[in-house]
Amino acid sequence: MSQLPPADQSPRGANPAAAPVIEPGFETQVHALWEKNRGFILLCCAVVLLAIVAREGFRYFTALREQAVQEEYAKVSDKPEKLAAFADDHSGHALAGVAYLQLADQKYTAGDYRQAAPLYTKAAAILKNEALLGRARLGAAMSLISGGDQAAGEAALKALGADQTAFKDVRAEATYHLATLALEAGRTEEVKKLVEDITKIDLAGIWSQRATMLLAGLPAGSAPATAGLNFKPGGL
Repeated sequence: MSQLPPADQSPRGANPAAAPVIEPGFETQVHALWEKNRGFILLCCAVVLLAIVAREGFRYFTALREQAVQEEYAKVSDKPEKLAAFADDHSGHALAGVAYLQLADQKYTAGDYRQAAPLYTKAAAILKNEALLGRARLGAAMSLISGGDQAAGEAALKALGADQTAFKDVRAEATYHLATLALEAGRTEEVKKLVEDITKIDLAGIWSQRATMLLAGLPAGSAPATAGLNFKPGGL
């Protein structure tokens, strides 16, 4: 017995080629993607995980090292003979800059200007804090002047006074010391110009007030004998 052909289920006149294509579901696509790229995805995850572990490990050990350096500095900060070794051992660290600055201040106070100058220079090469950096640069310049190298010292003071990135009180003090040197040398017109520069840098500051007094003429016997005596190293 012959079988009847299957009935045509499509509407009369419909084009089978134009029938809608059923796309696979999102879950199916994700599964297919996973099966195809499983190795690569796992490798990427492992690389990211290792990077995170390495970063956190670096931060942890850096924090430990920083704490150790701070503790070591606290132990030797009041011992000049050990402070120098600390600064040399940790050259480049901010606390090494502070240590060099302390040592330079001590040498300057003791009148050992030739030893103070290079220590201030070492401190200035490390320090990032603007206030401490300004002190170190000012100390280096004044040490050169007090140690007999006035030309180099004056050049350093001029550079500091003209440095727009330095603290204005440091710039004003550097310019004031130049004014005192000019006054001692009898260069009156230069003194006037430098005093004017100081007022432009910091009109309301203490160095502007002192410069105005310097220009007006201090009472006999009160003027500084040397420019170096005007600089007072600060304690830490």
